[in-house]
Amino acid sequence: MPFYHSLRHLIRQVGLGILLLVACCGTLRPVQAETGETIHLPAGRDKPVSGLYLEIDTRWIDGSGYRPIGVTIATANGLPAPADRRLEITLRPQYYNFHSRNPFPAVTQEMKLSQGKVAEKHTLLVPQQFLWNSLEVITREDGQRLKELSSESTSVIMMFVNGQFTEAYPATIVFHRDAPKRDDRATWVLDQANRRDAGEEVDEIPDLRIFFNEQSLPTNQNLKSHLTGSPNQAISALPFLPRTDLLPLTDIPDTWQGLSSADLIVLERKDLETVARKTPERFAVLHQWILAGGNLLVWNAGENGSDAVDQLLAPNATNAISAWKSFPTNSVNERDLGIFDKIRHPRNRYAATNAANYVPLAVRKGKLIESDDSLNGSTPIAGTPLKLAARNEGFGKIVVVQGNPFPGTAGSWQRIFAVFHGDRLAWFQRYGMSRLRENLGFWEFLIPGVGVAPVTTFELLITLFVILIGPVNYFLLRSIGRLNFLIVTVPVGAFLVTAVLMSYAVLSDGLSTKSRIRTVTLLDQTTGRGASWSRQAYYAGLASTSGLTFPVDAAVYEYEQYPLTEHTGEKRMDWGEDQVLRGGYFRSRVTQQFLAIRPFQTARRLEVSTQEGKLSVKNELGTQVTQLILIDQNAVQYFAKDIRPDAESDLSVASSDQISEFRRTLNEKNLSIPDGFDHRTYVQRSSTRTNYYVQSSSMPEIFQREPSFNQSLMERELQNQMAHSFAALGPRSYIAIVEHFPETPLGLKTQAGEKSIEVVMGKW
Repeated sequence: MPFYHSLRHLIRQVGLGILLLVACCGTLRPVQAETGETIHLPAGRDKPVSGLYLEIDTRWIDGSGYRPIGVTIATANGLPAPADRRLEITLRPQYYNFHSRNPFPAVTQEMKLSQGKVAEKHTLLVPQQFLWNSLEVITREDGQRLKELSSESTSVIMMFVNGQFTEAYPATIVFHRDAPKRDDRATWVLDQANRRDAGEEVDEIPDLRIFFNEQSLPTNQNLKSHLTGSPNQAISALPFLPRTDLLPLTDIPDTWQGLSSADLIVLERKDLETVARKTPERFAVLHQWILAGGNLLVWNAGENGSDAVDQLLAPNATNAISAWKSFPTNSVNERDLGIFDKIRHPRNRYAATNAANYVPLAVRKGKLIESDDSLNGSTPIAGTPLKLAARNEGFGKIVVVQGNPFPGTAGSWQRIFAVFHGDRLAWFQRYGMSRLRENLGFWEFLIPGVGVAPVTTFELLITLFVILIGPVNYFLLRSIGRLNFLIVTVPVGAFLVTAVLMSYAVLSDGLSTKSRIRTVTLLDQTTGRGASWSRQAYYAGLASTSGLTFPVDAAVYEYEQYPLTEHTGEKRMDWGEDQVLRGGYFRSRVTQQFLAIRPFQTARRLEVSTQEGKLSVKNELGTQVTQLILIDQNAVQYFAKDIRPDAESDLSVASSDQISEFRRTLNEKNLSIPDGFDHRTYVQRSSTRTNYYVQSSSMPEIFQREPSFNQSLMERELQNQMAHSFAALGPRSYIAIVEHFPETPLGLKTQAGEKSIEVVMGKW
């Protein structure tokens, strides 16, 4: 009998192992949430002539933003490098449908294997906006191409479920101290199952199954079949969730742009404190990502969770005013789910077209079942409602959950998402643009008077040409008896007039670069931290080969009229001390637009003081303040204008006329469609540009309204200020219109053109 039981137990364990490996590994592939592959060069087993091995790890979540690609350089003999080795590595993503009009940039960075090291890892940030099916690798040393460390096309297929690549549902990363490493997931799941069967202690991973079901895009694949079983089945389901991941704390990238493709990050308070204490540089990355517009969910935070988060983010803050709003989950307005609720509704066009089947799930008596919760989560939440607190941090938002929300219910998670608001979690609504769909907002931000054909002048010149080359030329030649000269004077005259018209067209716009800048900066003077969102348009009469140079710590998104489908020539991005965009990013006689985002730490400020009952400011912002509305601690508004850098100015109580003047200045520089532009006609003409592979019915947001930059976080800040008569930030704050704030991430140092505006909103 003992032998029988041990044999049965052995067979059971082997069977369980096979099932787990099949479910988790697929065709001998490690369990991974991310798409992408790991590339090893040289591909063969022969010892490389260069004496180096190259490993390129492209695994990450799918999402619009920068994809952090790990590049490891190692010696082939396993011994320390006798001298520094410097490689210039270029990565060029490819997608089979684009061929010669590849919209993805070639990204280059110099990397070093330092003397005395066996291996050294670097991170190369590559803009990501759509699927990659292969990657070209070019490696150079001392200007010479290393063929064995290069590859024209290596498969790095970005897996996407049923063709869905979306900007409507949040790309999410859960960081946890006990999360297994990418390469250890399959064995980890099996090991945890064995330990549980043996009655041994297992790692404390939260039960993410309900969360994953609520956070992911509904498809015609029912997630329940992949999530059924133990809570660890959430890891087994990750291959079907390319926009979702569970990672250890050590996998937080070393730059905030590496997180830019994530819409939501989830951390337990204990883990957040661990990161802040043990790896402050990674904590700074998280903080910068939040300031730039990220959404952070902190769970199991305890009763003093809000204060604890404040202490972590701003341990040395002075005069800080708490901005937390606390409430239970059952008081949250579920309509704030926005696009979340619309897409999963069974009568939604996306759901009907793709047979997308959203099924609420619940964990009851330890088992995962299909729940009878309604689609909008309006059924009562079992047990005590969760206590939440939320506040903005820069352009981002933090939501703190006092207790443990896992596994939770469909209703509880929908309410938590509603606290963030659906239009914050959806990438295309948060940024007011799409990297996949047409952006008609492109026409709202043209540079006035630039790139527009001088129709009236052309008509006048052509009329004069017709008169001179026709009757005047004819009668003049007839009067001298040389009508046969018409065969010479007509083509010569046509050539000269054409040359004049072309020269006039070129010279009317000039050969220099003109720009239009629209920037909103949020600055917390109590901590010295802030972030800038800057929409920029450039028109170069003759584009410089040096391209556009942005700060290395800025995220730059090209605001294209036709993302992916318009041929602009090869785009090149070079990383070094700066982030340089060349080639198709910056062309002659074409208006090109960008959205640049940069979090920063600065000592720049408006120094506010009170003397003899009068309020005054010293301008230490590093730029001229053209207009200023400042609110004191009693919520009284003050006004000043034309304050030079480092100058002091007394403030006077703001009058209604002065506030109206401030509002009028903003309205004059507002986004607007050019005169004579017919939106409906243009949509009909441009409809033929739709790319089947990009804008198919499997993209849920195409059934929603088109992207509008007025939805972006920076425009919402301006709209909120105007709606509250410029008092939205409350006491001890200000809003200033400035010439050029030095922390703004500009691509080209040129004088800002007509309708440019920069606004700084600060707390003091």
